[in-house]
Amino acid sequence: MPPQEDSADDLPSRELAGPFAVAVDLLAPLFADLLRRRPADAVVFDGVLPWAATAAAELRVPRYAFTGTGCFALSVQRALLLHAPQDGVASDDEPFLVPGLPDAVRLTKSRLAEATLPGAHSREFLNRMFDGERATTGWVVNSFADLEQRYIEHYEKETGKPVFAVGPVCLVNGDGDDVMERGRGGEPCAATDAARALAWLDAKPARSVVYVCFGSLTRFPDEQVAELGAGLAGSGVNFVWVVGGKNASAAPLLPDVVHAAVSSGRGHVIAGWAPQVAVLRHAAVGAFVTHCGWGAVTEAAAAGVPVLAWPVFAEQFYNEALVVGLAGTGAGVGAERGYVWGGEESGGVVVGRKKVAERVRAAMADEAMRRRAEEVGERARRAVEVGGSSYDAVGALLEDVRRRRRRREMAADPRNVKEV
Repeated sequence: MPPQEDSADDLPSRELAGPFAVAVDLLAPLFADLLRRRPADAVVFDGVLPWAATAAAELRVPRYAFTGTGCFALSVQRALLLHAPQDGVASDDEPFLVPGLPDAVRLTKSRLAEATLPGAHSREFLNRMFDGERATTGWVVNSFADLEQRYIEHYEKETGKPVFAVGPVCLVNGDGDDVMERGRGGEPCAATDAARALAWLDAKPARSVVYVCFGSLTRFPDEQVAELGAGLAGSGVNFVWVVGGKNASAAPLLPDVVHAAVSSGRGHVIAGWAPQVAVLRHAAVGAFVTHCGWGAVTEAAAAGVPVLAWPVFAEQFYNEALVVGLAGTGAGVGAERGYVWGGEESGGVVVGRKKVAERVRAAMADEAMRRRAEEVGERARRAVEVGGSSYDAVGALLEDVRRRRRRREMAADPRNVKEV
């Protein structure tokens, strides 16, 4: 492993993902030793680190998996792995029904996560899924009842384990200065760039700006970067475009029309990290072009901003189905085929500049979609207030931990041991 590569965001190529996972797994014995030396009432662990649950289970400590996505996507993924409806279609573009869900959800093979594609290591993922379900006491999810209540209940029923929907967690930052810092690492000049972006937004009318960001792991081919830039410039809409993550180095090479839009004051480009939560909450922002990573979806929901969905890989197409098909708080940009992470130059489909411009204009003009997004935003804020569903879920999680601790204490008390 290269030095200082301590996050998947920093990996320069997909080939390093395997060694990186091995390196992370080397933490397992250290964590187990820490847990023995520092007894805990519970462990909340990232769902991609199953060894944390194993260590906790050996010590009879309750373990709660914090999942990286919502219950809708988890339910879709589980159904695809269990029933494999994707194996019964002839082409990558033929729609099929995902069985066993509360709603009629249709997908195509071109929109599936790698793990569920025919011929992929589906059996391995299925076994890992069941192992994880058996090892887990419950699920902690960055979601809220008004966004996906039926799928929270569905996932509880399917797995037999409680779900504690405690989100949107981005609202923990309130409205203070810490909103500007949320998600910022040690990137040089990030704070200065963030302040400059918000000052630019301050000068724009309400709901007149489309915010464009694809997260830290997305790397579009050069052709797609050029088409996206030309589409934004041709839309006639004010835009803030975060050319970050794997495409940050492309910022100086953007099409001339983008530089012209920036020079005229209609566009603002950020190369690197952006204060996304603060930007989405800004009154000038009217829509969000996003890859539909779950963090971005919940941040848009919390801000009450409609989404223009441009999923790229993993479970992002499932999140699009929730936002566009069920919640009605977004529209698709027309990305019908996913990329393979790390293999973007040979996969996916290029969305052309004309379609980008058309979809941006349509999203900014869709008042009904905007009203639905604003209603969801209001419900998200109520969820984390005293008496809200997420506030109560945090209390329920703590009570579950206390109840299990009392049960362990009673079991360990020799006075409770019956003589034979």
